[in-house]
Amino acid sequence: EEDIDGGGMEAWERAYAEDRSWEDLQEDESGLLRPLDTKSIIHAHYRRRLLAGLRVQKGLIRYLYLVLDLSRAASETDYRPSRMAVVAKNVEVFLREFFDQNPLSHVGIVTIKDGVAQRLTDLGGSPDSQIKALMGKLECSGDASLQNALDLVHDYLTQAPSYGHREVLIMYSALNTCDPGDIMETIKKCKKAKMRCSVIGLAAEIYICKYLCEETGGFYTVALDESHFKELLLEHAPPPPSIAEFAVANLIKMGFPQRGAEGVISICACHKEAKVGGGYTCPRCKARVCELPTECRICGLTLVSSPHLARSYHHLFPVTPFNEVSSVGSKSQQKLPQTCFGCQQSLVILGNKSSVHVSCPKCNKHFCLDCDIYIHESLHNCPGCESKR
Repeated sequence: EEDIDGGGMEAWERAYAEDRSWEDLQEDESGLLRPLDTKSIIHAHYRRRLLAGLRVQKGLIRYLYLVLDLSRAASETDYRPSRMAVVAKNVEVFLREFFDQNPLSHVGIVTIKDGVAQRLTDLGGSPDSQIKALMGKLECSGDASLQNALDLVHDYLTQAPSYGHREVLIMYSALNTCDPGDIMETIKKCKKAKMRCSVIGLAAEIYICKYLCEETGGFYTVALDESHFKELLLEHAPPPPSIAEFAVANLIKMGFPQRGAEGVISICACHKEAKVGGGYTCPRCKARVCELPTECRICGLTLVSSPHLARSYHHLFPVTPFNEVSSVGSKSQQKLPQTCFGCQQSLVILGNKSSVHVSCPKCNKHFCLDCDIYIHESLHNCPGCESKR
């Protein structure tokens, strides 16, 4: 029974399988082991991601379908407890991060199992409704059909407005695809519809997935473990570089609906049933909708709130990347500030030597590495520049 529960591992292997503490050690110059400096590694990844996105036009309105492979391959236990459980857990994190980064975008979920693709949720702007629908349908069976999934997603994304970016993100566990026809024709059809398809593999690299991504301008990656899979998934949360031929620039009519009064009974245009209180009223046709952003089911007007537009502003005008400041000579060292301007933590380590930190090129205020990440990824304003206004 122990061998069955442990997947064929020895007892001592099972005891350390989840811990993996050896990955947190590194060798120093003298050959001794020391804990891994995770803060510097995280900051290095962040700097590369920040510099890679400079002076790139972003696609702010995205229509994204998540395609989840729930075939029998998703029940494999090389990811603990299974591939399906790891995918579901990280998709929940991704959805919340996606709507935080893209408040004007929409997401839908498609599952593939038993050779059939099924749309689990419509395109919507609420992470809670997407997560609730996904958690109730976590079952693995049968084979995966990549062609059926692409055909289904193509039919729905072609109805999306031309100014939006049509995207597909596939999390694929199987090593094959059981298709009813020629998948190459389906890929040509997706390319013609200007759909950007990306794939994250959980097993090994597959030629057809790589070909799909190359033809449609997406990214194909294969996860090494759970943490790597989460990192690859979250890379798709920020708005991608905008391609002129993929989304036509256009003026969009938007409505800013008012919140409905509590206790008022009205017919919801989304669910076609009577609901009490809450909701929003379309300023054009006075129809009631449950959540924002969305499109009015009656008149087709795009409905958003002013905070949604305000949260998209930092993608258009991001905070300038800060310059790294390392330890220098003793004379210059005395002129450097001793504390971080943001959190007031000390920037001096043992021996009165300044630790690695950053400075704003506009206001010349110094910040620690944690504040650097917080300012660029969450706050989107430099405290030094704002304090001078």
